[in-house]
Amino acid sequence: MRKKVLIWFLSLLFPCLTFLFINNNSKANQDEYIRQEYVPNEVLVKFKEDVKKPVIQYALNSVQGRIITYKKDKIDPYQWEPKISSHKSFLLDPRLFHIKVPERIGTEQAIYLLGLNPNVEYAEVNSISYVCTEPNDPAFYRQWALHNIGPAGPAGGTEDADIDAPEAWDIFTGSSDIVVAVIDTGVNVGHVDLLANIWINEDEIPNNDKDDDYNGYRDDVYGWNCVHETEYPIDDYSPYFHGTHVAGIIGAVSNNGKGISGVCWNVKIMVLKAGDKNGQFTTANAIQAISYAIRNGAHVSNNSWGGYTYSQSLFDAIERAKNAGHLFIAAAGNNGLANPAYPARYDLDNIISVLSTDHNDNLYSDSNYGSYTVDLGAPGGFGGDFDENDIYSTSKDNLYQYLYGTSMAAPHVSGVAALIWGKPVEIWWDQVKEIILESVDDNSSLHDKCLTEGRLNAYNALYEPAVPAAPSNLVANSSSWNHVDLSWQDNSDNEIGFHIRRKLEGSEYISVGAAKENLTSFQDSTATGGVTLYYSVAAYTLGQESSWCTTIYTIPGGIPAAPTGLDADCLSEAEGVELTWIDNSHNEQGFKIERKSETQPNWEQIDIVGGNVTTYTDADVNEDTIYWYRLRAYNPDGNSTYSNVVDILVPEEEEEDPDWRTE
Repeated sequence: MRKKVLIWFLSLLFPCLTFLFINNNSKANQDEYIRQEYVPNEVLVKFKEDVKKPVIQYALNSVQGRIITYKKDKIDPYQWEPKISSHKSFLLDPRLFHIKVPERIGTEQAIYLLGLNPNVEYAEVNSISYVCTEPNDPAFYRQWALHNIGPAGPAGGTEDADIDAPEAWDIFTGSSDIVVAVIDTGVNVGHVDLLANIWINEDEIPNNDKDDDYNGYRDDVYGWNCVHETEYPIDDYSPYFHGTHVAGIIGAVSNNGKGISGVCWNVKIMVLKAGDKNGQFTTANAIQAISYAIRNGAHVSNNSWGGYTYSQSLFDAIERAKNAGHLFIAAAGNNGLANPAYPARYDLDNIISVLSTDHNDNLYSDSNYGSYTVDLGAPGGFGGDFDENDIYSTSKDNLYQYLYGTSMAAPHVSGVAALIWGKPVEIWWDQVKEIILESVDDNSSLHDKCLTEGRLNAYNALYEPAVPAAPSNLVANSSSWNHVDLSWQDNSDNEIGFHIRRKLEGSEYISVGAAKENLTSFQDSTATGGVTLYYSVAAYTLGQESSWCTTIYTIPGGIPAAPTGLDADCLSEAEGVELTWIDNSHNEQGFKIERKSETQPNWEQIDIVGGNVTTYTDADVNEDTIYWYRLRAYNPDGNSTYSNVVDILVPEEEEEDPDWRTE
């Protein structure tokens, strides 16, 4: 029977074209643009009517607050005189006080304590607002998907039928630590509005015909051309230059006085050409592109392509991406069907399936949809004439053009995913997806058309007004000389996770890791025994961090307790002897394993394993030989007594019967 080859067709309306990326949790760098939401250690507190002077002074003293006057002088509460105009924080509201509190008390605790006072009407943060950031890119006015001004704009349409990009950029504009793989028809990497945001494989020396980084590809500086198996992932899909258009939506260089603005100003775009010059994607090329993205560190991939034949091999490739922590954004397709195309249709948790909306916030008439199979909507254009009603983005050379379809909707979601992931906090792929889906704008045209019944909103995704409640009851216990087990009480209902830090006495705190939301334990495997350790844990969101909960702990010194319950088993096919034992110590640095045999009657140390290890395989054994084993725990203070001794016979390997036949 002739084998069928699955080909993914990219139609004129771009039923789908897509992109990929993997999970490397990013940290802040100089490209990040973060705004604090309130002034630290300042509080606005208003007292109720007829509250007397001593009561106000006592309340302010309870948080060690100093009054900031309207002239920006600072006075202590006992100096305050209500009849002196220059002592007031606000001339028209004498009951409202602007106060500064010590850092050791902090904003959140001061508000909490003042809120307990029955004489206080309210206490709140001194919040910060900003001018809505609009880039100086001259064609930004054409990008109604990012900022829709309604009938006055070139597309007309409905005001605010957009993703609120300028409001989001007031909070954050991205990080170049985040890599988004554009799996498409290639990208014009030399485009003036893309070049600075194109991913560079820094471990590869260009044009030397060598695989310098040993990743299986020679000279792969910008990504890979899976169609022609070359290092040049050029976009030759004329006249649409689909991959280049998608890349511009995600991460066109912004605020550079040229062209357009990308959803994510600072990002790195990995170029993976899986579609040929006719817009056709084979399953094999798509799988290769996904694999490259995973192996080379992409966090997210954009996949604006698709077809209508199920492929188990493609499903498996996307599942491998999930296991690697990679978020897969997929276009739903442009056939007006009540089910998306594949890969958007696969039931995998790391896929976000995207339908298309127009400049009036209506479902694009040819967009595929599905109340359970599509996750959300995003701007993709009106369709038909490639004009102002559609999505304006980068094209060949240094040009720009309009395109439309779910292919254009998906990269808006990929750009927002990059914004979220770029924040300088530890975050996981499933949390990025959850934030995107929970922050949509409700949209009546999408009711019963997608899971969230809403359209993408970048500002909602980034804005986090509530400070998480601080954890409490931090407790530390050691399980070995270098391992400290921490546990705490989670008091917050909105955290992304918990930061854990440690310091030695007289030194500065260092980060030792993070725990995911709702977790209440963490193991520090880089601790040091015999010294005083200070630990702190704080809850965090995308934009806020709680106060810290602290404890002090010292891994106890002294000789560790001896292991017990040593047992030995022969592994199959003469692969060696497997030892297991019970770890009874809380301060061992490791275990020393000793052995003797019939032919070597004296004990010899054959290996050392680390703390908390309770298994070991001795592969250096001979058949038809009896071995004896023992071990002991150790740390810098000395060795424990020995465990029990166990003996085992390694049997002769059975030979295959040469006289055999198949019935």
